[in-house]
Amino acid sequence: MAGSSTSSGGEPSECAGADEDECPFEAGVEIACRLRFMYGVNYAWRDFGADFGGQSKWSQAGISGKKSQVLADLQDMRANGVDVVRWWIYPRFYGDQINFDGQGNPTGLGGTSTQDILAALELADQAQVNVMFTLFSFDGFYKTSHNPPNGLSVWSMGPLVADAGRRAKLIENVVRPIARTVASSPHRDRMLAWDVINEPEWAMTGPSLYGDPAFEGDSSKFDLVTHQQMEALAKESAAVLRGETAAPVSVGSAAIKWGQAWTRSDVDFYQVHMYGWVNDYFPYNKPLSEYGLTDKPVVMGEFPINMAEMDVRYDKFVGDLYNMGYAGALSWSITDRNFPWSSNKTAVKAFADQHPCETRY
Repeated sequence: MAGSSTSSGGEPSECAGADEDECPFEAGVEIACRLRFMYGVNYAWRDFGADFGGQSKWSQAGISGKKSQVLADLQDMRANGVDVVRWWIYPRFYGDQINFDGQGNPTGLGGTSTQDILAALELADQAQVNVMFTLFSFDGFYKTSHNPPNGLSVWSMGPLVADAGRRAKLIENVVRPIARTVASSPHRDRMLAWDVINEPEWAMTGPSLYGDPAFEGDSSKFDLVTHQQMEALAKESAAVLRGETAAPVSVGSAAIKWGQAWTRSDVDFYQVHMYGWVNDYFPYNKPLSEYGLTDKPVVMGEFPINMAEMDVRYDKFVGDLYNMGYAGALSWSITDRNFPWSSNKTAVKAFADQHPCETRY
């Protein structure tokens, strides 16, 4: 697979006999013996929670049932300099995506999940873009609710992650089948990297294991878990994902204020997100050494494409990341109207045009 060699953690690099890298970005994530600045955008979803598995109650098709629309999106991204697309698989456990038993334990992938994963990779290949799949999100920790026949049954991840035995079922019946589906695709090389979970800190409570500020998730909305329990999800998922696909793994941390949270989770590169509320207290242009993140590449996995509340232009922000030794930049987002892609995509393209080799795996 494309991720079969990484110098950023996990297994040793296997690139000793490979052709010389024509334009290595030394701080980048190494994939398929290429060091690059991981550059692109968050697609996140075309239809939240339905892209992978479909949502029959809302008449929403998965990727395999809306190929033409998704391909048009991906081609537009590629035309504007995007190389890597961060794409969420299961932000919440509702609808058709996952099968559950009567006790709320996952028993396997449901709906059109398998077809949709394969279709996403096929379309990525057609559009000549690469994918970072994000398996889960903090949204999945919203409390369980059942509202048939007009609504949806929504299962919370919280009780699964908090219990080692139930977490093992999540890993074996959801994480492993996703990874094996990717590995089975003739276009598997388009899946460059994994992100276990998006912004897990919002679904956590209690002290940090490693000296970061405490986690203060909203217990009125979410089934919260401890740092130790979420770290176990990250480590156990990483082992399966890397074992099945050899692709590097990260965790999409909500903010660099929790910069140490995933440093012992067996990830291959770190990922942090940056918005105005973070930048006010944890500035993006502060050296990574001052945040204690120097042992592995660091990708800026989310930031506002329109630079809302950031008081800095896109070109300067991404240029600063590039010059400071970040390993990549993925702006938010194609489908979030608060951060419009259409009026900001020219800035994405402009940076890619300045660095046409270093930003392309």
